[in-house]
Amino acid sequence: MAMDNGAATCSEAGGLSAIQLQEQVDENLRYAAAASFAGVFNALIALVVFWSAALALPLVLWGVLVLIGSGIRLLVIRLGDDKTREKKRWIEGIALYNGIVWGAGVAAGAALASPAQYVVVVILCSGMMGASVTTYTSMARAAMLFVIPVGIGGLMALMIHPIAPTVPGIALLGCYMILLASGAKRRQSRFLERIWARDHLARSSATVKLLLNDYESQSSDWLWQVDSAGIILNPSERFREVSGIDEDMPGHMSFLDLFDESRGRDILKDHIHGQHPFRDLTLRLTIRDEPHWWTLSAQRDDQGGMRGVAADVTAQKRAEERVRYMAHYDELTELANRFLFNETLQRHLSKMAEYPAGEAANHAPDNQLAVLCLDLDGFKSVNDTLGHPTGDRLLAVVAQRILGSVRNQDMVARLGGDEFAVLILGNKAAERAEYIAGRILETVSQPFDLDGAQVATSVSIGIASWNPAHGAEKLHGPVNAATMMKQADLALYAAKEGGRNRFARFERQMDIAARERRDLEMDLRNALQNGEFELHFQPLINIETGQTTSFEALVRWNHPERGIVMPDDFIGIAEDTGLITELGEWIIRHACHLASNWPSHMRVSVNLSPVQMRSTGLVATIFSAIANAGLDPSRLELEITENVLLHDSEANIAILHQLHEFGVRIALDDFGTGYSSLNYLRSFPFDKIKIDRCFVTDLADSEDCKAIVRAVTELAGSLGMTTTAEGVELESQLEELKVQGCTEAQGFLFSRPERPDQFTDLRGTGLDAASDGEPANLAILKLASTKPDTADDTEGARGPAIRSA
Repeated sequence: MAMDNGAATCSEAGGLSAIQLQEQVDENLRYAAAASFAGVFNALIALVVFWSAALALPLVLWGVLVLIGSGIRLLVIRLGDDKTREKKRWIEGIALYNGIVWGAGVAAGAALASPAQYVVVVILCSGMMGASVTTYTSMARAAMLFVIPVGIGGLMALMIHPIAPTVPGIALLGCYMILLASGAKRRQSRFLERIWARDHLARSSATVKLLLNDYESQSSDWLWQVDSAGIILNPSERFREVSGIDEDMPGHMSFLDLFDESRGRDILKDHIHGQHPFRDLTLRLTIRDEPHWWTLSAQRDDQGGMRGVAADVTAQKRAEERVRYMAHYDELTELANRFLFNETLQRHLSKMAEYPAGEAANHAPDNQLAVLCLDLDGFKSVNDTLGHPTGDRLLAVVAQRILGSVRNQDMVARLGGDEFAVLILGNKAAERAEYIAGRILETVSQPFDLDGAQVATSVSIGIASWNPAHGAEKLHGPVNAATMMKQADLALYAAKEGGRNRFARFERQMDIAARERRDLEMDLRNALQNGEFELHFQPLINIETGQTTSFEALVRWNHPERGIVMPDDFIGIAEDTGLITELGEWIIRHACHLASNWPSHMRVSVNLSPVQMRSTGLVATIFSAIANAGLDPSRLELEITENVLLHDSEANIAILHQLHEFGVRIALDDFGTGYSSLNYLRSFPFDKIKIDRCFVTDLADSEDCKAIVRAVTELAGSLGMTTTAEGVELESQLEELKVQGCTEAQGFLFSRPERPDQFTDLRGTGLDAASDGEPANLAILKLASTKPDTADDTEGARGPAIRSA
């Protein structure tokens, strides 16, 4: 606040120093040349636009006036540095002159302008006004001396020209001038604040330097003196104060007795007894039960003793120890940090790797080693709902519970955030790892009472171990901390994928899968540009009539080396990397384009993933795809799962309402496999519910499945929704679905997902070329085999974004 007030005072009172005023003028003149050339260039444009034989003389005269103003502005630059205030007056005078010239030009030009020429007048007027705020960046008055005349000319232009919107134009121009005035004032204020702050910093630096010099002249160090036997002689008041010794101390107190036993004390003893000079010897001593550190320097005196200077460096030592502690330990939990953990792990690995191959087995199992990587489940929700202080408290308590689950020789560290690690050493560490992991799972899963708030959480754990008898083969690579941590991370990822609140041990297949995932990710980034994706379609059949009502679009990746890659192998990668948005847009647009050529009663279904729903451009993409394809919005059906509604449900439901109001149909996919909350059906008017294949598979033999399917169909019917059963493969399943009142069926009984050219209608036309205006009963005839040889290519293997994507 002091800086702001000071700057304001300077600017308002005109109390700038000569140097500061010089900088203000120089800052303005820095733009003078560019502004002058720009003004001349704009004038040339105006002359070209308005040139005619009848107007030649006034145009030339006006151009000359512009050149004069620009020339004088350039000449001001050449004035001497001792004429700063004169320069400032010239700058302001030239600004007013140029403003009058341009304002008159704008008014006169508007009076003579055609509609097209009037547009040029408006552009030049607004452009020159706006540019002046930049060119006069440090001088608000100069900027306004230019803006006001030009603005007056603009007002006259609005009143003169017949096509000008006079009242709105005057209002807009007035607002524009006010904004320019405000902007010019702010830019000048910020410039002056920077000058003041710089000068204030310079003055402060000079003051600090003066104080430091004064401190050095009155040093707080003190003198000490000992005889040849090391007995303290003539201790000063300052010496007594800092050492804590009494005034009536015995006259034969040894200087060495002040210091704690250490290597430094032995060195001091040798120097005193040998009468060797020394410098900057730091020793530890205890004063009033607290540790202190002194730095000593001394020379031999004429009496055979030593004289020297002592300085208390306790604060410096404590600061160094604090820095050293912070570099190796986590401040919140007081556990080792990532750096210390990795350093310790690498040290033990290197030591174990030194055993010759023939001796390694002799040292096992006493020298085994295991690493546990831990990650709290749901920690983010604790932070979000209860606040960061509670989250920090939870981390500290979890750290203590982990410490209570391991042995004293084991090492626990906080790697960052909600990630922890445990290093298990010694006897049968690899076997003990699972036991310790189980103990940690049990103790962390117990509820926490954090300042009256009951918090329940769990932890997922990944385990990697190494036995020196196995050598580097156990790590499948170099013996180093990075490799072991990577393997423990992969195991942790597997534990989370397996349902959380569990542990998993690293297996070689995890590393292979991770490498394959990285390779796929690299290929995936180029797949769209290379046109490697294609859509397959699977029909949905009306159970009552046998008609095909729609096709579900299912994406496939035609990899140049791997062949067809199924969605389960790449959709998750696309979602994690953000590529799903671009891929999903391609699918939506391509599906709409193909569907636009189908019979008018035929719909296309496209799945949306939760990641796509978070895209700000989703609605615009869908609207654009429908418009570009010329598709009736009701022929596009978007399928979502309950996961879309679990997070940001209000925002997602708002998006669904926007799409639904446009005419797009919305279906709830995989109903029955998630929470199956009836509140979802209440919060949004879905057009369709899709019954998951798990209820269809055992439908013919399971009364439970029949009851569930019947309940879903009745519920959907009462809410005005249709139902589609997925994964229908048998006639018996189809018959039972018909009995239970299901509307549509989808599955291998009718067709597996295929390219659009693999389907024909009764006229033999491919699905990708079918035309409108023919009978609505489109019977699907497969060009390839109707029944699949395997169940690999099922719609159940679509993945969440095939389905979106």
